[in-house]
Amino acid sequence: MLDRLRRLACRATSVDAALSGHGARLPCGDSSLLELLAVAGRQRRLLVDTQFARSGLMGGNAAARPRRVRVHEHSLRRMLIFDGRCAVLPLDQGGWDAGAILLRAPLAGPCGQLFEFLWSEARPLNDDLRCDPGLSERQLEVVYLLLQGATDQQVADRIGVSSRTVRSMVSTLQRRFGTNSRMALGFQLARAVTGGSRQR
Repeated sequence: MLDRLRRLACRATSVDAALSGHGARLPCGDSSLLELLAVAGRQRRLLVDTQFARSGLMGGNAAARPRRVRVHEHSLRRMLIFDGRCAVLPLDQGGWDAGAILLRAPLAGPCGQLFEFLWSEARPLNDDLRCDPGLSERQLEVVYLLLQGATDQQVADRIGVSSRTVRSMVSTLQRRFGTNSRMALGFQLARAVTGGSRQR
């Protein structure tokens, strides 16, 4: 399958890719796709979810990955789109191991539209809070949701825990950042995020 994708990538002038870290395992096949994207087409856009952005796959390919990378807060449907005319979708969203399906125009059109919509909602990739090794993946997920204004119940529903667990995690974050209110915690978290992107 990778050979066929390489052939498509070599002929394409633009390649859009959406990769996801959600699922039972980290997408080991996606590291090969990152290498493929480094040489494919003149215009490359990569859309990843927060879990994929924090995985070792992004850091290890920093020099090779496309310049235009955005992070979407939700799990993404994995896809590759070549020149807006062909779309490649894995048969199993857990990874590319089960094979893929190739859609040509006009069937590839909705995939391109979905990618554009998700791209418009995503934020640019930066190293912000994920460079802090003291925060767990779950805490980072809570931080991002809190910064977007989610309530405890909304955070709980999104990450699949009880609201009581979320309150406990918020208390832990308050102690860590030395704050005594949720508002002060929000200011500290926002400062950490904007400070991290200014330093680059």
